[in-house]
Amino acid sequence: MINSTENHCGAGRRGEALALLHLQKMGYTLVRQNYRNGRGEIDLVMDDPNGVLVFVEVKTNRSSQSGYPLERIDGRKIRQVQRMAQRYCWEFSQENRDIRFDVIGVQLKQDGSEEIEHIPSAFLPDMAGYYLGR
Repeated sequence: MINSTENHCGAGRRGEALALLHLQKMGYTLVRQNYRNGRGEIDLVMDDPNGVLVFVEVKTNRSSQSGYPLERIDGRKIRQVQRMAQRYCWEFSQENRDIRFDVIGVQLKQDGSEEIEHIPSAFLPDMAGYYLGR
């Protein structure tokens, strides 16, 4: 059962932890969590099993009334993640790496279970593509 006292931030942290575990089970390696620089944040920075640097945006919902988690990733959020990834690559001298942007939606269910949806390459580094939702 969902903890009724868990606030929005607590649910978000739990969703990120579940997303991280999901990716690690798939062979990804954590590089950095909650990277901040200026007015933004990247939830997870991972190396995938093929050596691609992956910037991951995680969205978590505590109830189905909030809608589908990945519906909350709009154009503004995509541009913010892209800018943060550019800053990250510059700051850590990663400009020559292959990069990718993934999104993960975590639905925390009333029975205590969770549903995780992972979409690799959800949008492109050059803003030519974006996640359209279901």
